[in-house]
Amino acid sequence: MWFLLMLVILLTNGMSAFGLKVIAGWGLPASVKYPYLTAWYAGGLAAIALPTLMKRLRLGGKELVWGAVAGVLSIGGQVAMAVALGSGVPGHVVFPIAIGGSIFVVAMAGRLVFGERMNPPTMAGVALGLVAVILLGLS
Repeated sequence: MWFLLMLVILLTNGMSAFGLKVIAGWGLPASVKYPYLTAWYAGGLAAIALPTLMKRLRLGGKELVWGAVAGVLSIGGQVAMAVALGSGVPGHVVFPIAIGGSIFVVAMAGRLVFGERMNPPTMAGVALGLVAVILLGLS
């Protein structure tokens, strides 16, 4: 089951950001971004809530708090990207910063919050990912 979930994440991650680029690229008014993001996040909530309700899972306070924190931070990042794109910052600048920032935050949180140690292949993978994002931004 986890493999299927990771595949869904792989295929859908970044789709809302792509929509933000379409909104900015087509010159749609800035007021369109909030209904767009509302619909996107409502769909995500439904995708999580339906299986949870169907399996009759009970969520504790810890899960709700961390889910809310992750949701607020995610929405904040999407709004910041929408504002940057709407302000005329090129997509080839905005998206590498967002992706590179995500790689950096996940790597640092793994170390600082969860005490994970990166072995040499993992460090090389993170470094290559950051270099790839930088190179894409320069092209």
